[in-house]
Amino acid sequence: MAIKKRTAVRTAESSGDKLIQTPPPSATENSFLKELPQHIMSGISRMVPTLIMGGVILAISQLIAYVWLKVPPDTGIMDALNSGKFTGFNLSVLKFAFLTESFGGLLFSFAIPMFAAFVANSIGGKIAFPAGFIGGLVATQPTPELNFDVTKLIWVADKPVPSTFIGALLVAIAAGYLVKWLNARIQLPHYLLAFKSTFLVPILSALFVMLAMYYVITPIGGWLNAGMRTLLLAAGQAGTMMYAVGMAAATAIDLGGPINKAAGFISFGLTTDHVLPVTSRAVAIVIPPIGLGLATLIDHRLTGKRLFSPALYPQGKTAMFLAFMGISEGAIPFLLENPLATLPAYMIGAISGAMTATALGAVQWFPESAIWAWPLVNHLGAYMFGIVVGAVVTALLVVLIRHSLFKRGKLAIETL
Repeated sequence: MAIKKRTAVRTAESSGDKLIQTPPPSATENSFLKELPQHIMSGISRMVPTLIMGGVILAISQLIAYVWLKVPPDTGIMDALNSGKFTGFNLSVLKFAFLTESFGGLLFSFAIPMFAAFVANSIGGKIAFPAGFIGGLVATQPTPELNFDVTKLIWVADKPVPSTFIGALLVAIAAGYLVKWLNARIQLPHYLLAFKSTFLVPILSALFVMLAMYYVITPIGGWLNAGMRTLLLAAGQAGTMMYAVGMAAATAIDLGGPINKAAGFISFGLTTDHVLPVTSRAVAIVIPPIGLGLATLIDHRLTGKRLFSPALYPQGKTAMFLAFMGISEGAIPFLLENPLATLPAYMIGAISGAMTATALGAVQWFPESAIWAWPLVNHLGAYMFGIVVGAVVTALLVVLIRHSLFKRGKLAIETL
C-alpha cells in the first residue's frame, strides 16, 4: 500500500484533475510595483540618445545664428533669412542653421513617443510598441476637440493643451498591460496567430489609446499643465523662484531618472512656449557632479582624512568632466555608495545654485545644458556664479556629513 504525504497547510485548491494555485493577494501588486521602475527606465534609456542628438543639433543652429552671425535674440532664423541682411556665405550658413534647427526640433519631438513606445514594449512585448508610440505622439500632439460655436452655429476643432510626459507615461503603461492581457486572453488557432499579432491586437490597442487619450488622459493632463502655467505666471517673481526651487529639486533628485526626465519635459514645454526659462533646470543638471567631484578634492584639506573609497576619487574627476557635457549620471556612483551622505547634499546644492542664478537675473531659454548652451545665456556671469555656489554648497555638505558619519562610526572608509 502506497503512503501519500500530506502537507499541513494547503496552498492550492483542487478542481477536478487541475490544480489551481492561489498566490497571496499582494503578490500581483508587489510584482507590479517592482517591475514598473524597470519598464520606465527601459523607456528612458532608449529616449536619451534621441534627446542628446536633438539637443546638440539644435545647439549648433543656435550657435550659428545667434553667436556667430549675431542675429538678434528676439528674431527667428526664418525671419532673419527674410530680412535681406544676409548674403553670400553668411546666407548659406544661415540656411544650414535653419536646417539644423528644423532637424533638431524634429528629433526632440520624437523623444516622448520613443519613451512611451519602449515602456509599452517592455511591458507587453513588441506588439505593444506601436500603441505606446501612438500614445506618446498624441501626448505631444493631441487630437483636436470638437466644440460648437454658438455665435456662428458651426462645429470647430480646437487643439487642447498637451498632456506631455505624464500623459505619455500613463498611456504607455495602460497600453502595455492591455496588450499583455489581450495576448493572454485571446486564444486563436495556430494558423490565425499572424492575424492576431499583426491586425487584431494592434487595432484593439490603437482604439483603446485613441479613446483613453481623448476622453481621459489629455483632458486631465492638459488641465494640470494649463493650471500650473497660470499659477506660476500669476505669482510673478515669487512664482519664478518657486518654480526654480521645484525644478532644481526634481532635476537633481534621481540624476537622470524618471523624475528628472519628467521635470525636463515640463520645463521644455514652458520654455518652448516662452512662459518660463529653463535656467533652474540647466543649472541643477551640472551642480551634483561638479559638487561631488569637488568634494573628493577638498575632503583631505578640510578634515585631514580621506572620506571616500579609493575608487570614488578618479570617479569624482570623471563626474566633473561629464558635467561640462551636460551629463549628471557621473554622480550616481556616489549616490549608490552612500545615499544618506549624498542625496541631501546635492539636492540642497542644486536648489541653492538655481535660486542664486535666477535671483541674479540669469536667463536661459535654449533647452540644453552645459557648454552647449552657455554661449546663449543672458547674464552668463550670474549663471556661472549660481553653478559655483551650488557646487561649493554640495561639496561642503557632503564632506561635513561624511565626516560626521565617520566620527560616529557609521561610515567605513577604505584606506588608500
